Amino acid sequence: MKQAYFHSTIEDFLNINEDEIIGKLNKAGTSFSSQWTITTTSWDSSIQILKKSFLELIEIDVTVKNWHILLEYEIPRLSSRIDAVIIADDLIFVIEFKYDRRKYESADIRQVEDYVNDLFDFHLESKNRIIIPVLLAPLAKSILKSTNSNFDSFIKPCLKVNAINLSQNIYEAYLEFHKSSNIFIDPYKWEQSEYQPTPTIIQAAKALFAGQKVETITKSGAEENDLKKTTEYLIKVINQARIENKKIVCFVTGVPGAGKTLVGLNVVHEKEEFGGEETNTAYFSGNVPLINVLKEALGRDHFERKNILFKIGKISKRPTKKDSIAKVKAKIQNLHLFIKDGIRKSTPPTERIVVFDEAQRCWDAIQFSNKAKQNQNREKNPFVIEQKSEAELIFEFMNRHDGWSVIIALVGGGQEINTGEGGIAEWGKAIKNKYKNWEIHISEELLSGDSSTANQTLFDNIPENIVIYKNKNLHLSISQRSFKANNLNAWVNALINNETGKALELSKLISEKYPLIITRNIETAREWLKQKKSGNKRIGLVASSGGLRLKPCGIQVREVIDEAMWFLNDETDIRSSYYLEMVATEYKVQGLELDWVGICWDADLRRSGNNWEFKNFSGTKWNQTNAPAEQQFLLNTYRVLLTRSREGIIIFVPEGDSKDETRSPEFYNPIFEYLISCGLQSI
Repeated sequence: MKQAYFHSTIEDFLNINEDEIIGKLNKAGTSFSSQWTITTTSWDSSIQILKKSFLELIEIDVTVKNWHILLEYEIPRLSSRIDAVIIADDLIFVIEFKYDRRKYESADIRQVEDYVNDLFDFHLESKNRIIIPVLLAPLAKSILKSTNSNFDSFIKPCLKVNAINLSQNIYEAYLEFHKSSNIFIDPYKWEQSEYQPTPTIIQAAKALFAGQKVETITKSGAEENDLKKTTEYLIKVINQARIENKKIVCFVTGVPGAGKTLVGLNVVHEKEEFGGEETNTAYFSGNVPLINVLKEALGRDHFERKNILFKIGKISKRPTKKDSIAKVKAKIQNLHLFIKDGIRKSTPPTERIVVFDEAQRCWDAIQFSNKAKQNQNREKNPFVIEQKSEAELIFEFMNRHDGWSVIIALVGGGQEINTGEGGIAEWGKAIKNKYKNWEIHISEELLSGDSSTANQTLFDNIPENIVIYKNKNLHLSISQRSFKANNLNAWVNALINNETGKALELSKLISEKYPLIITRNIETAREWLKQKKSGNKRIGLVASSGGLRLKPCGIQVREVIDEAMWFLNDETDIRSSYYLEMVATEYKVQGLELDWVGICWDADLRRSGNNWEFKNFSGTKWNQTNAPAEQQFLLNTYRVLLTRSREGIIIFVPEGDSKDETRSPEFYNPIFEYLISCGLQSI
């Protein structure tokens, strides 16, 4: 299938009249998308400008007629289309047309840069090709061309052009970057190129809620553990449960960033595959920041899409943000509220299929009982408190269904960061003690335990009289988040596990495409991150919630942040991650991601010889953390922080202050030296 709604040589483009081109765009648009809209005035204007500019170019260089132009080129991951792509021998020009602009808006520049970044990262025929973003604002003033660029060497600075100087700017860029020795791009092969995107969880959720399939927005190919195979296996199991009237629990494991959340969200949106609208499904998580960010992102996206339809007359009722949030609410739910509701009733939930993200973080019986008592003291009509783990309660609620029901538990390795998070063994206890009637589908990794699951196992000893099916597709071993560094999780684990030699060797494989940087100066870290901004690539600072002595460096881990604003708002908002003023802790970022991350490392996790030393700051001094569980939580905290970035990290380790006994250089220097020995490059 063609990806562009219109494609021709420049010569043919000049010979086809405007009405025919617009007709082709309309025909292709309505065929490919139910929400296709075209602004005739915009395309009338842009086609006229493009034709005029190409005629001017051909007068300068007749070979320009052999270039190719593609209009409305689809980018599935971004749920959008590029206005125009020009294939000029060995170069790619990406044009975003803003026909009514009188100046070059930063949001428009970000938009075209985002298209270029997407092509370079995920479009195979654009790999290692020079790509030039062009913002065409016909009514804007001419400006001097900037030659400064902080982007990848293959991605050039955005050309800001108007109706008069488009041809001049394109040809100057062509002369500057074209090399006759390069292999020329095949335009038809380029249009049909394989596209292997790895979306952020927010981008993926938006695309799924907008009706796209997981295979159109994620990597396709022959990876042994790709998301499509996992989704297909889960759908098969759900249909088996429905047809054979069984109760089944599936455990999906994976390394950080492997796409477990995406798998869960995708299953929720595949209702037509297992019974249609009468089968209620929902995604749950006890990770409140993740739920808040997803709800806000999906609500904003739903509102924007409905608003477009309202403006063009496709719907009659003016949409509201409140209605959009309500639409999302039923599908994305807080686990703790689901459990609270289940305790108060004796009837089964409305959902027959439930997806629980970060299942290893479910509260154990003691933690749940303590939390329930706190809630009971606050409420006029308290519910009955029983000492049961959240995992046991989930089984209890879903077991109330007559006939079939399915639980899908998504399990992360080494991600427990809170007291009372029982680990996946709590689920095993519930099955072993009360729910042996449930059939289990599980990966070998979680049944026997290995490094990818932080040696977690469902059972200490596999009990008798339980039906267990093992399947390799229930383990996701490839990180989708860090798409430029497949070995990142192994490097992080080696660093955390004091395996210096292994970490150093892995860093050599990673750092060429995924920078691993370290600095002693927070302003150096901020400047490095700012230089990585391009399009909508997101930057931000993170730190351990125990990093209380980062405060003299301007990093206040106890400052309350609104996670939705921090993750979603743009660089003009001081509350966003872009401003690099507000730092997010492990509690705010777990399950989410940024493109480029600055990790602020305090003395709560420091070095003592060849091992870690664990501290917590209370009152006026650091105290030793002796409890093994608390030590593991601290290691997991830094594991979470080190695995939040998609494209590269910079770690800031303070110099310390010899006059401040809470910030002695003796605390920080060994940390810095150890991280250097693990392969980080100092700047």
